[in-house]
Amino acid sequence: MLSVDIIFLGVITFGLCLAYFFLEHLFSLFFEKHVAHLGRRSISSVAMIIIVSVLGYYVSSIIPDVELGNRVLHAFGGGFMTMLVCFLVVKDTRINITKFQFFVFSVLVVTAFGVGNEIFEFLLQNYTSLVFANSTADTWLDLISNTIGIIVGGACFTPFITDKIPS
Repeated sequence: MLSVDIIFLGVITFGLCLAYFFLEHLFSLFFEKHVAHLGRRSISSVAMIIIVSVLGYYVSSIIPDVELGNRVLHAFGGGFMTMLVCFLVVKDTRINITKFQFFVFSVLVVTAFGVGNEIFEFLLQNYTSLVFANSTADTWLDLISNTIGIIVGGACFTPFITDKIPS
């Protein structure tokens, strides 16, 4: 039988895949005022999201210190992975966006997703028998870890955005 952790991480990965499609339309509407058209690139990007997510979950699970593993999970699985999703959306839709616009908009998206995840964990912990944190300090550490993931993801992906002057 699958553990609750694996199911939860599967739900998070599925959510990242759904977020890709949502953000594909959001970025296109926000920056270019049209709806994105799904293409073959979308399929390969979703496959990449799944593969990189599984690798990140695996790495965080083999760290002997559970708390450090949780920090790595939130930095990688939260901040970095959502920055990757934003990058793939910009790459696949080929929208006209500057590096600054990409970074700021992506930071806002990643922060919203990170806070949403913490609210989801809070609701699950308070209305089910699942335990995600022993104290509220864990929530703050999770958000700090997400921020570290944002910084690392921004440093990795922003240089690959081709600066274009918005029309």
